[in-house]
Amino acid sequence: MKPFKSWPRWAQYLAGTSVGVLVLAAAVALDFRTRAPDVGNKTALALEFEAEPRRWLDHPKDVSEFERALAQGAVQAVGVDGRRVLVTARDGERYTAELLSTPQGLGSRLEALSRERGFALTPVDIDERGTLARIADSTGNVLQRLMGLLTVAVMGLIAVYLVRQTQGGGSKAKLAEKPGTNFNDVIGSAEAKAALQQVTAFMRSPEKYLALGAKPPRGVLLEGPPGTGKTLLARALAGECGANFIAVDGSYFSSMFYGAGITKVRELFETARKHAPCIVFIDEFDGIGKRSTGAKVAGGQSEENRIINKLLVEMDGFAASENVVVIGATNHVGNVDDALKRPGRFDLVARVALPNVNDRRELFALCLKRVKAAASIELETLARSSTGLSHADITNVVNRATVLAAEAGSSSVTQEHLHRALETHQLGGEVSSVKEMFTPEARHRIAIHESGHAIVAHVMKAGNVERVTIEPRGHALGVTFVTRPNEVPLYGEQELQARLGMMLAGREAELMAFGNTTSGASDDLKRASELAIEMVSSMGFSTEFGLLSLQGVPEKLVGPHIQEKVLAEARALLDNAQRLCRDALHHHRDALHALTDALLRDDTVSGPALLRLLPAGAEEEAHPHAPALRVAMEGSQRSL
Repeated sequence: MKPFKSWPRWAQYLAGTSVGVLVLAAAVALDFRTRAPDVGNKTALALEFEAEPRRWLDHPKDVSEFERALAQGAVQAVGVDGRRVLVTARDGERYTAELLSTPQGLGSRLEALSRERGFALTPVDIDERGTLARIADSTGNVLQRLMGLLTVAVMGLIAVYLVRQTQGGGSKAKLAEKPGTNFNDVIGSAEAKAALQQVTAFMRSPEKYLALGAKPPRGVLLEGPPGTGKTLLARALAGECGANFIAVDGSYFSSMFYGAGITKVRELFETARKHAPCIVFIDEFDGIGKRSTGAKVAGGQSEENRIINKLLVEMDGFAASENVVVIGATNHVGNVDDALKRPGRFDLVARVALPNVNDRRELFALCLKRVKAAASIELETLARSSTGLSHADITNVVNRATVLAAEAGSSSVTQEHLHRALETHQLGGEVSSVKEMFTPEARHRIAIHESGHAIVAHVMKAGNVERVTIEPRGHALGVTFVTRPNEVPLYGEQELQARLGMMLAGREAELMAFGNTTSGASDDLKRASELAIEMVSSMGFSTEFGLLSLQGVPEKLVGPHIQEKVLAEARALLDNAQRLCRDALHHHRDALHALTDALLRDDTVSGPALLRLLPAGAEEEAHPHAPALRVAMEGSQRSL
């Protein structure tokens, strides 16, 4: 016969239900039998009364009539059920009567009257219920008892649970299987991988290091923005080392019961030692918090102190040969207690940075392999357009593009779907309902504005113009996507001047086309002013202050006269950028209007269509202001 666990689910359910019904029926039958009257010591007269009591109970009479029948000697037999009597008359009549409960009442004289009048007298136990009613009552009694037992059992389980929680029991960390992930599966994070190589080498062959007296690594902090793959990196480390992997988070040690967190720490490390070599991964490590000091420490803070102290003791208790390493991941390394970061504990901090342009290209390629993507997707363009996105962000963008493709009924995910998903992610939402409120004049103005940004960015080499759209998203009524040729965090003076011109270009294009401007350029002016002030005050691009950075000057020495000079020189930078921006727009007026017409027609222009509309070799063309433009663009290359 097959084992019960191998039966189909319906058969298991049917068998379990049948067993439950049989058990309940047996319990009801036992209760019914227990409550049935005992006939062993009863007389034949009593059994006659109890067999069909309704023949008497259906004919009630007043007790005075019963007394009169007794006086006349007309009673043949009497069954007494408490204060109620069942009477059989000599003429065969059957009835019942209720006796008065008085000390000298009829009930107390029935035995004497029986001997005197010559009628039979017997005690009876009358059950007025029918068989079905008695079965129903027995079922109710059984269920009531079961509910009582169930209540007691539940209360007992709750009590056991509370005790186990108080003692830390039942909270053991689950041991994961050895991960099959390795460093080759982790895209990017080169700096963190290099920092973890020491841990990998030690865990693979600890005897080589112990023979020289080297101390094993105890803990590593993975620090970086959310979504950069810290958990995946920890699993890859375990896979590289062939070690077991235990994963918890900072809140794992918290408990509503005082002292339970300490036991959780102890059990976690007991499990890790038992399964060494082992990687213990604690996500959101800053959730453990910092120890509180002072005379008055609240109960919750005191428990946090005890958890941190226990964690320190456990890590200090690692023997050189135990081969256990603790990996903590956090977005806020400053919130980690200093005692945890001292040498011998979490003394190695590995920074997990956002992916660079090459990493993002690989991430897009990996994510697009998982969906049905078109063959013509330009990964380079996607990688340049997604600066600042994490691993999780790119995964989300590809998934959102796939959803857009499915909603549009497309057979594959295209470049347009991916760009729209990128816009949604970067600008904070889908196309705004404000679009429906655009008048033709407002739409024309926005198109001129964005075209101005694109033309000047291309001419002044502020970056690669990837995409221009007049679809409103978030707080933006239109967007021009401009990417840097590379992501080296060094900015030359030429690039910064070009960026100033690009920021002012939208407003200048409006002035050139309409003779006036709007508040739509307020954010451009804000960002341009901030950049000009930074160039003057802290980047060293100042003729007034030379090599002096105002960020290094005490605040008390930066008086109004210094501030006036900073603002005056920043204003001069903006004026020069405005002049160059106007020259570029006037010289490439035809390209400006061609791009504007394309935006009014299609809302969004990108890819080869955009490249055809941008002026080719514009920076080399001769025009009245070209020498001044080249001087500004090819001048000093001082960098940050």
